[in-house]
Formats: sequence, C-alpha cells, structure tokens
Amino acid sequence: MKIEYYQNFEKELKAGLKKQASLSVKHFVSSFESNDEIEKWVWEYLPKLEKNRHSCIRHELFVNLVYPTLKNGFYSEDYNSTLWLGKLIQNIYQTGKLFEELGGLCEIDFYRKCYEIDPTQSEASKLLLVSLLNWFSYCEHEWPSGILYGNNGATIEQCEEIRDEVQFALTLPVEAQDKEFIAGFLTKLSEYEARLNKRINAD
Repeated sequence: MKIEYYQNFEKELKAGLKKQASLSVKHFVSSFESNDEIEKWVWEYLPKLEKNRHSCIRHELFVNLVYPTLKNGFYSEDYNSTLWLGKLIQNIYQTGKLFEELGGLCEIDFYRKCYEIDPTQSEASKLLLVSLLNWFSYCEHEWPSGILYGNNGATIEQCEEIRDEVQFALTLPVEAQDKEFIAGFLTKLSEYEARLNKRINAD
C-alpha cells in the first residue's frame, strides 16, 4: 500500500483538481497487496474519512476497500463492522448491487443488529433510537390524513407492528423530549386505529 497516493488524493481534492484526485485514488486502491493490509488501513482511516453533502465517503474507497472489510465483519457478527454499515448506509443505497447483496437491509436494521450483538454499547442504542424516532416521524408526517407504513396507509396489522416498535423504543435511553413526541405519536396511532376499526365494522 502506497499511502502517498492517498495523501495526493486529499491534496488534489481540496485544490479542486478532480481528474488528478480521481487518478490518485485509483492508484491508491490498486497499491494494496493483501486483504490484511486493506483491513489495517480501513480501521485506521475509517473514522477520519470525510463525507460529502450526501453523507457518503468517496465511492472508490467504499466499494473497493471499506465495504469488503465491513461486509466480512458483518457476516461474522462483528459489532463495529455492523455499526459502520449503518453509518455509511447512503453509500450502500447509492450502490444498488450492494444493497441487494446485504439483503435490502436499512440503517435501522444494522443498528438493531448491533444492539442484539451487544446491548451494552451506548452508541448503537442511541443511533437505533434516532432511527426509530425518524421512522415514527415519517409514519405521522401526513397526519391528520392517516398513519403511513411505507408509501401507503398502515393496515391494522401494521399498526400493531408500529406499536411494538414504539414499546421497544421506550426501553432504550429515551430523553424527556423524545417521550413527549412518542406520547403524541401513540395518541395519533390510536386515533388512526379507531378509524380503521370503525371502517371495518361498517363494512
């Protein structure tokens, strides 16, 4: 591995020399001689890699170096690898092949897996809670029209699933403002369920 290629890439990127930067990053990727060398670099540099405005790290670095390392760790149920797949979910989304390869898992799935691997790790618990709260916020964003599940209105069964997730979220380190949001969301969910039941009974 020739680190000077990576150093040149960083300098050229900052200087706005896109073509030179692209060439340097390709040379850098090609300079690795073993998987062990790749893994060593990934774990040393991963926390330092800058994300763009789309919350992605450089595509060539992700696809050729970072992703293979994290994927192997994920399949071995390694906590850190799984956590970083969640953090770099936008890179996965932008590369459809990798998204399919990982079974279509989303950010929340990786953080939930981290929690299952080691529930004592506070970072995974916090990130999982944030993901759940974001999902609840999406579910209610068309209120008072209804509660969403995906792109459609939730069914009775899906409302039960959402309620289970809410109860699970409350077992995580929830702050007062989050509890207030959850309470309001549960009120809307109950009202929506009542509407559905009324409609079913009317039919």
